Amino acid sequence: MKPLYVKDSAIPYEKTIVFLGDSITDEGTFIAFMDAYFLQHLPDHQITLVNLGVSSETASGLSEPDHPFPRPCVHERIDKALSEVKPDWVVVCYGMNDGIYYPFSEDRFEAYQQGILSAVGKIKQAGAKVILMTPPPFDAESFDAGSLMPLGQSTYSYAAPFAQYEDVLKRYADWIMSLEGIADALVPIHDQMLHLWEKKREMDPRHVTGDGIHPNAEGHWLIASSLLRVLFNISLEQTPEYVLEPGSSDLFTVVLERHRLLSSAWKEHIGHTNPGKADALPIELALLKGAALASKIRELAALPENEGRIRTSSWKGYERVDFMLDGREGLIVFPKQFAAGKPWIWRAEFFDAFAYADMALLEQGWAIAYYRLSNMYGCPGAVERMRTFQSYVTSTFELTPKTVLFGFSRGGLYAFNYAVKYPEQVKLLYLDAPVLDMQSWPGGKGEGPGAQAEWEECLSVYDRTEESIATAGCSPLDRVEELAAASIPVLIVAGDADIPLPIAENALPFEQQYRQLGGTIKLIVKPGVGHHPHSLEQPEPILAFIRQYAQQ
Repeated sequence: MKPLYVKDSAIPYEKTIVFLGDSITDEGTFIAFMDAYFLQHLPDHQITLVNLGVSSETASGLSEPDHPFPRPCVHERIDKALSEVKPDWVVVCYGMNDGIYYPFSEDRFEAYQQGILSAVGKIKQAGAKVILMTPPPFDAESFDAGSLMPLGQSTYSYAAPFAQYEDVLKRYADWIMSLEGIADALVPIHDQMLHLWEKKREMDPRHVTGDGIHPNAEGHWLIASSLLRVLFNISLEQTPEYVLEPGSSDLFTVVLERHRLLSSAWKEHIGHTNPGKADALPIELALLKGAALASKIRELAALPENEGRIRTSSWKGYERVDFMLDGREGLIVFPKQFAAGKPWIWRAEFFDAFAYADMALLEQGWAIAYYRLSNMYGCPGAVERMRTFQSYVTSTFELTPKTVLFGFSRGGLYAFNYAVKYPEQVKLLYLDAPVLDMQSWPGGKGEGPGAQAEWEECLSVYDRTEESIATAGCSPLDRVEELAAASIPVLIVAGDADIPLPIAENALPFEQQYRQLGGTIKLIVKPGVGHHPHSLEQPEPILAFIRQYAQQ
């Protein structure tokens, strides 16, 4: 299934997105995090996020006997929600309440499945795209709202859940992820959240993730960043300070105020059967007040302390500067003392992975730069963003105008395509176990296994089918002549036992063609080495090539 975002991963300027879900959605912190991202970093975009989550709600229509009132069901209000808001996309997240906190039952599971599939059908009939999120996990170790109950009880509830209720949610989450081709996009948060908790508890066995049912702020940030990734191809690694300290940010305080204002108004306007009524303004008045708050947020975002462009820290004893550029993360690591001309290397992907050459050059006075364009596969839109990045860092930090580009693995696509489009900006290419034929990887059309999910992403951002991309000349192997004409020296390091990226389908034919065309190229083959480890632990051959050709 192709991801939802559009060709070249361009972030749309206008989009209305409705969120349907239970109390986790109703609480809405992950939606507020997304709103803060757009209002702060992409203020010219009109991304309208409408939170219609209702506490206690299900998609299944089920309710445990001990619940204080019959649980609301989304099907009681979904038709009005769709007709009133007229969304472009609808994000649906149910499951936590749908098993009603009992052990697994085929009947309850079927009710959940039918409820989700019926919602999908109604959303599509309304002309909107449907995005299904898995339910988050149940964390028995953090549960503190009652007692965990063993198997064999006559009744269970949210206050007395089945102790292994997480096993039920895992089955529900796995089923959601099987709906490829039915939903327009799938967002896996269940297993990812479990992995996050595992990592946290390796450092602190007593780490609390929320109340067992509702994740805390770091869980909501995981949801927000997952949605940004799937819906907009925005990959973020840095966590904003306001995620764990929301009160520390005046900007986020106003974002949250606006979110709660609009969410309450929309929820009551649409209507629901949860007897708890929100203190809500009429929707017309709330929208006017929300627009005024959005203007205030944009003013706050433009202040130097909130703009988020520059943040300085220490990294392995060196000064590191992180910034946001066009809504994406960039960074520069500075040497203790610059070499003549202020040279820099640009790691196209996988910053700090197998960084033997990077660190050696840093010690010798080179800066290291990185711009997070993950999962864009060097498509034309990514190349243009790379050009914006280079212009920004060379002017802001007064670096030498031309860079040395490091393309590791899929980063080889980024580096090659950029050098072909902007050869006057590149001194040389160092490609390490690089993707040079997309049919080989991620396509898997040769000896290697390929990667189906990545192949779908790749086809999507290039706006191609499997048939058309084969003849479209998108791979570096199809464009060797263009790079050779630019006389850019190329160094390739690759293992001859690389299974994902067979050297016979990537590095070897590229090297042969480039040499035949008169290009300057050196291929270092590592006998018996697979895709990992990259680079050379003793990087002197790499440094020698750079000294010979980049410092001329």
